[in-house]
Amino acid sequence: MRHSAGLAIAALLLGSTIACAPLGPTQAPHGTSTPASAVATARTPTPAPSPTRDRIAGWQSDIRGLVPAMDAIHPNLAHGTSRAQLDAAAADLLAKVPTATDDELMVGVLRIVAMGSYGGCDAHTGAFIWGSGTYPVDSLPLRLWLFEDDVVIVDALPPYQGLIGSRIDTVDDTVMTDILAALYPVIPRDNAQTLRLLAPRYLLIPQVLRGLDMANDGDVTLGLTDDAGARQAVDVAPIPMAAYNAWAGPYGLHLPADPNVEYLSRIDEALWWKRLPDVETLFIQDNRVDRLPSTTLNDLRSALHAPDVAHVILDVRHNFGGEVSAVDPILTLFKDPAVDRPGRLSLITGRNTFSAASLLVARLDRDTGATVVGEEMGGCPTAYGNPTDVTLPSSGIVVSVAGMLEVGVSADDTRQSIEPDVLAELTRSAWEDGRDPAREAIVGIGP
Repeated sequence: MRHSAGLAIAALLLGSTIACAPLGPTQAPHGTSTPASAVATARTPTPAPSPTRDRIAGWQSDIRGLVPAMDAIHPNLAHGTSRAQLDAAAADLLAKVPTATDDELMVGVLRIVAMGSYGGCDAHTGAFIWGSGTYPVDSLPLRLWLFEDDVVIVDALPPYQGLIGSRIDTVDDTVMTDILAALYPVIPRDNAQTLRLLAPRYLLIPQVLRGLDMANDGDVTLGLTDDAGARQAVDVAPIPMAAYNAWAGPYGLHLPADPNVEYLSRIDEALWWKRLPDVETLFIQDNRVDRLPSTTLNDLRSALHAPDVAHVILDVRHNFGGEVSAVDPILTLFKDPAVDRPGRLSLITGRNTFSAASLLVARLDRDTGATVVGEEMGGCPTAYGNPTDVTLPSSGIVVSVAGMLEVGVSADDTRQSIEPDVLAELTRSAWEDGRDPAREAIVGIGP
């Protein structure tokens, strides 16, 4: 199959190893309830910190050590941004230490780290401020998803469940297009899809917004439009990040699970499969690249080889990776000539398809006749991975730094994604209606 060379990047993920990231979310399906009260607040500047000697020295030490520490781990830190540019950015941030707020300096660190990934295929190199580390951050008790150009609330904790389905237009009176434009340079990326995946997570963190001078202290005022076109302004109170992660999961980048919508019903399971109502189609959802017991692999092989299976759908749209060593045992099942017959295999990808999962897609694309359906994946076919954490001792910020190039099909593969043969993006209306455009697009593809 022929695919485009990749995506142009605005500026963009997620760290851990290509033995990837934290486990996925555990949450209830979306619903509705009474909207939270609408209260507008005036914009006030965040005060600058007291320029104490210990604080200044601590930040200066962290910033001075940042780029050298990254360069000592990464096999090619300057692949997208030169060492001279990284050093200049660090020097510029150093000069701001006495007058900048802690949140402004934290965002400055995030920006420097993200600069290393500006060449793409390096989303494991990043400061994922909602994860490990001791820098104090909170989160708005919402979950967000980018549908086309709309940032939509897809889940919420009490008392905000009535906001589910609403589009966020403004944050403390700043329009969303400006918010996203300011966020993109501080977010690491493999490609533009990783940006779409990660931006909502950073957007929820008030300290990041304050560091960008786009939010006040205290509650955050969101300007919202619901699906009927009604507008309101709502003050949303942040919660501790530990409480947020206990609700949405430390990964927290999936759509909410929904037992009534098949493709969202079992996100927390590593691997499952079933016959669809037409009986001749075997649907397999692979949500983690895990080392599987031989009994599981044998059971799946038997299901794939059943004589009455005419069409196979492999869904990896929720798969953010796992162990690279676990890629080939799964690949072997699907490139078997008894399974890989013309028009028989469809592969669903999405923005959460990342890390070891994107390597799996690259090998399936090379070694089988699979028809790729859905969104472009959020990972590169070959990407920097296997990261090591670096803790900045004064601020407590933890920086993830890729330690090697993980190869899908070739070390020379410069593609930043694999373009679907059949583009089937999830729209806001399809999500609200519980429809699956990728599955709908597959109808008629098979024999």
